[in-house]
Amino acid sequence: MYQSLKRLDRNIWIRFLGETITGVMMFMIAPFLVLYYSDKLDSYVQVGVILATGPIMALIGSVVGGRLADLYGRKPVMMTAIVGDALALVGFAFADTFWPLLLLNAMLGLTNSLFHPAASAMVADVTEPEQLNEAFGLLRMGHNIGAAFGPLLGSAVLFLDRQYIFFAAAVVFGLYAFVLAKFIRETLPETTEHETLSNQDVLRVFSQDRVFLVFIFAGVFISMGFAIVESMLPLFLRESLPTFTDRQNPFAYLLALNGIMVVLFQFPIASKLGQKPFGNVMLAGATVFGVGMMLLAVVPRLLYSLGTPYLMLVSVLLAVYAFYTLGEMIMSPVQQTFIAMIAPENMRGAYNGAASIQWLIGGVTAPLFASLFFNRGAGHVALLLVGIASCVSGLIYWQLGRKVRAAEAKQKTA
Repeated sequence: MYQSLKRLDRNIWIRFLGETITGVMMFMIAPFLVLYYSDKLDSYVQVGVILATGPIMALIGSVVGGRLADLYGRKPVMMTAIVGDALALVGFAFADTFWPLLLLNAMLGLTNSLFHPAASAMVADVTEPEQLNEAFGLLRMGHNIGAAFGPLLGSAVLFLDRQYIFFAAAVVFGLYAFVLAKFIRETLPETTEHETLSNQDVLRVFSQDRVFLVFIFAGVFISMGFAIVESMLPLFLRESLPTFTDRQNPFAYLLALNGIMVVLFQFPIASKLGQKPFGNVMLAGATVFGVGMMLLAVVPRLLYSLGTPYLMLVSVLLAVYAFYTLGEMIMSPVQQTFIAMIAPENMRGAYNGAASIQWLIGGVTAPLFASLFFNRGAGHVALLLVGIASCVSGLIYWQLGRKVRAAEAKQKTA
């Protein structure tokens, strides 16, 4: 494992450090935003609308950012995105009503999404195919160091004026932009004018790539699962544990566990699964992920109805969330590696941007879908339904993997 890490490009290590530090700051804030929204706004539907604007703008940012990264380079797009994140965070320090929160959430969704297609394309530019899973696993590990320590830090400083927290996060993002400007090298492959595709050519390639289209379709239900758990789970736990205070809400501990598990186990899992068939890995990951969601829907309400002591209740929820996180760790690097492998070299940014369509559809529909159940006191039903749909996605991924292997075998024998 040490030798694999040692072979990774310097750009990836700089990104790893940046993902870690900015992840801490974002996860210090993010888990408590939805609770703040619900306290300040009139209904869960308004909360759902705000949460849905981020993914809508993220689609625009991802598609535009991916295309710009193929035309003008990875580095300028990444820097622009980080500076935009910093400005949005400064705005959050002053916002406390519906429209400002809506606009800032949209801005953050736009700027944050500009970064990822360019950054993922950069990973593919500098990494050998057999190491892609490990590179993406390492970056996800850095992101989740933030997920491990950010919520705990957020709980510790919750009593502070939130303006200071937003300002501190904005400063950290500004410093990251400076590091990118100073130390990251551009990796955009050299292309001739003939090789540079027009926007119409790009759209035609996407429309004809059936493997990619099925991949996006299967990912919609997975993205709905991520969106509901990451954005609405604090509300679901509040609903399921009605006598608990916000300080007793277990979500921060669950999110911290998720981060710790990814830090400890993501890279070994990614390395182990790197050479396994895509469809088999995704079937296993999506099934564990979906069953984990169904357990999250049932277990908190059951334990509360039985009068389970707080420490035991939290311990059981941590075990359930660990199972859910295992499915997440199996799937995430493999999805990114699959995109990198099927994308033409001169369209890596565009493919990574277009792949975000699944996250847009899931991210928009999941909060709105879930909010309808929350308004009726039935948030657990939303979790159950999306959990079942995630398991169905696993079967689609498995079938897709079989078709890809059959096509590769046919090419080799031709």
